Order: sequence, then structure tokens, then C-alpha cells
Amino acid sequence: MVQRDPEVLSEGEAARLWERAAHLQAEAARRVEAPEVQGAAMSASGYALTHVRSAALEAGIANEFVEAALADLRAERALPATSGSNVARKFLGHPPDTLTARRVLEATPREVLSAMEVVFPDEPFRLTTTDQKGDPLNRGILVFDIQGLTAPFPEGLALEAKWGGFRQVFVSLRPVEGATPSCEMTAHGQVTGHNHGLVQGLIAGVVAGGAGMGVGVALGGFAVFVLGVAVPAVPVLGAGFLLGGGLGMKGYRAVYAYCMRRGQKALEGIISAVAVRSRGVWGG
Repeated sequence: MVQRDPEVLSEGEAARLWERAAHLQAEAARRVEAPEVQGAAMSASGYALTHVRSAALEAGIANEFVEAALADLRAERALPATSGSNVARKFLGHPPDTLTARRVLEATPREVLSAMEVVFPDEPFRLTTTDQKGDPLNRGILVFDIQGLTAPFPEGLALEAKWGGFRQVFVSLRPVEGATPSCEMTAHGQVTGHNHGLVQGLIAGVVAGGAGMGVGVALGGFAVFVLGVAVPAVPVLGAGFLLGGGLGMKGYRAVYAYCMRRGQKALEGIISAVAVRSRGVWGG
């Protein structure tokens, strides 16, 4: 992978940073207009990060949310390239490719990193470092592999990661200025399995469709026997199958949402365990 200058953002990355920072500040999933970069045209390599920050601040986006969005963007750069949209993604309305958990810990980045060195290799996480991009104490990205994913019966984080559809954890730390030493810890998991529940949903759709067709046949027979009225078979059977297919897709979306909740909770659990350890408390 080609290393890119962390102080230069492409036009698309700058737009995503502004939008993400505004989303975090507003705590709402609405699209905002990207601010203009005043006094600085985009060069061949992109916008200077200092100009992107200034434009965000002029648009009323607080610096803490710009920093949080920047952490997400840097993690995005570290993630391997994903394949294009597939059938499952289309049914789900193109969900995000990354699960993110974020929390400000009452400890210095050094204390948080030391806590990670103790907590991550142990049960139930079993994380091993595989890559590092930038300063791990100041917005750099640490990449961790999850052990035990291929076991017949995964346990701990490996089990939750299989539910959530991710194989690695990307962690970044950011110093937070304040009266007491603090550090913002962000954990990302790249979702590679948007097809969670797709097979189950399709099976449920076929079963429900068959049941609907059976009900249609029964109603048709009842109408002929009791009322003496012949009900057209094709519309009744078609309606039953469409109803069953709709129920199957609804079940698929419900299964997928459940999987993502488990993955999100797993990332939050990692940060919670580090928070406890960074305060000098044993256990997670």
C-alpha cells in the first residue's frame, strides 16, 4: 500500500471529514453542506490539513469533532480496500463498512497504551499487533489481528467478531487537553460480511412464501366449497409468495442488525476493559 502524506487530504476525504465531524457534533444522520476552503485552492495532491481544519471551524464545527472525524478518516486509510456493492448490501440500503466505538479515558495516552499491552493479548480478547501507522501516542493507527476466528467454536472476542463480520481491530489514541490528563480512544472494525443472515432470510422467505401459497390454496378451496365462487389461483399464490418473500427480507435485515449490535458492543467492551486497566484496576 502506498503511504500517503497524513497532512494532505484529497477532495473526497476533506468532504467526508467535514460531513463526519458535523454529524458527530449534531448527533444526527443528516447530510450537511461541505464548507468552502477559503484562500487555498486544492493542489494536485489535495487540501492541506490546516486549511481543512480552518474551514471546518469557520463553518461552526468544534475542533473536538474535527479530531474525531480525522481519527475515523485515518483509520479508513489504514483499512484494506473493500469490494463493490453486492446483493446483500443493496438489500440493506448500503450500510457503513466500519463499526466504530469511541470514548474519552481519564488517563494519558502512554497509560492507555500500557493498559492495551496488558489487556489485549489476554482473554477474552487475544489481540496481536500486526501493523503500526504513525505515532501510536498521537493519532497513529495500531492494527490488531483477532486470534481464534478459525476455531470450530470461537470464544470471547473472536465469537463476537464473527457475529460482527470483522477480522481486525484498528485503534487510535488522541491526547485531549483539559484540567486532568485524558485520552480519546477509538476502535474500528471493518465489516467484511454484509451477508450476515442473507441465507437465513432467503430460506425464511421461501418457507414463508410456500406457507402463503398453501394458505392461498386453502382459501381458494374454501371459497369454492362454501361459497361456490372460484378464486383465481395465480393472483392468490403470487400474493402469498410475495408476502413470504417480504417477511424473509425483513428477517434478514433483523438478523443483520443483531449481528452489528454484537460487533459494536464488542468494540465498546475492548475500550471499557482498557479504561479500567488504565486507572490501575485489575480486571476488565
